[in-house]
Amino acid sequence: MASHLVMTTEHSTTRRTLAVILLTRIALNLQTRVVYPFLPAISRGLGISLETAGLLMTARSAVAATSPLYGFLSDHYGRRALMLTGLVALVAGAALIGVAPTLGLALVAFILMGLSKASYDPAMLAYVGDAVPYARRGRVFGLLELSWALSWLIGVPAAGFLIAAAGWRAPFWVIAGLGVIGLVATWRCCPTFNRPRQAAVSPHHPWKLRRAPWLSRATVMALAISMLLVMANENVFIVYGAWMEDQFGLAVSALGVASIVISLAELVAESSSAGLVDRLGKRRAVLGGLLLNVLAYLLLPRIAGTLAGALAGVTLTFLTFEFSIVSMIPLVSELAPETRGTVMALNVAGMAAGRAISSLIGPRVWAVGELPLNAAVSAGFVLLASVVLWVGVRER
Repeated sequence: MASHLVMTTEHSTTRRTLAVILLTRIALNLQTRVVYPFLPAISRGLGISLETAGLLMTARSAVAATSPLYGFLSDHYGRRALMLTGLVALVAGAALIGVAPTLGLALVAFILMGLSKASYDPAMLAYVGDAVPYARRGRVFGLLELSWALSWLIGVPAAGFLIAAAGWRAPFWVIAGLGVIGLVATWRCCPTFNRPRQAAVSPHHPWKLRRAPWLSRATVMALAISMLLVMANENVFIVYGAWMEDQFGLAVSALGVASIVISLAELVAESSSAGLVDRLGKRRAVLGGLLLNVLAYLLLPRIAGTLAGALAGVTLTFLTFEFSIVSMIPLVSELAPETRGTVMALNVAGMAAGRAISSLIGPRVWAVGELPLNAAVSAGFVLLASVVLWVGVRER
């Protein structure tokens, strides 16, 4: 059965499947990551302001917020079909932005890339959640989330050199090629699930949930925590490139190299999550990460006067953020297992909504108070998330 995929397939097939998911997510996450440090270069290439370029990211995040629809479809029709749909959208969006001569076409491309995350991520998370026992899920999710760090560690520095050599569109052609490889590999190497459990779906009305365990108090609060965490991170991340350019005069290629520091922090965080979360307990690990993340945001403007201090502060904020958000995934995955696809999709949607909100307010907060104000606002978001976790979420 699908719920015992990891235990019942050949060991080599299982490892190959997880490797395909990891490599495919590197391409998907790269299309998200590559925009942040190079947003000023992209805005200059399109001949628009930084705030207008931020609206492209808002559109991408807004489309990603439709992921609950795709989560429900994955509960009813299977995970693999939705994963493939997301990869088709990735290839189309990245290829389009590679040739986009106008703001309008760039907007369509960003919408397609938002659709790729909306479709692929919740289906993939439910795919793994169905397959892996809860006691080991922290380790597996932590390892798969290395795709975020690897997309930054490998992809963003390479994108910086590509932009310097061939223009701002060049990285998106590479992403489109990686998407094609991921599409073929997923088709050939990821086993097809049987139809998901039907307990949560009415046989006479397949589009209507018989019950909605994802509306429980604990589930709603857990989803709010993920949204607040991403809002805090995005609020600083979206002005990261402008801050580095203004404060230290870094060129785009130097920004790519400086970004290696962030990727290494994330690599440490995701590896730590894989090694510690199952041992500590999911809720306890998340709470510890949240409190450290608050302290990191408060510390950031105090040590950001030099390039070394700025990189140290950014490293600490991203390390604590990434540990917290990765540790949330296995916790959320078991809050309503009957509708796991829908819950994981709602989690993705909440994070996308957090990105959309902060992509609107982040540049405006920056315009008012620059880094100290962005950091203070982010600390407030994470402190609120800590309170919500303490009050409203218990581990099943």
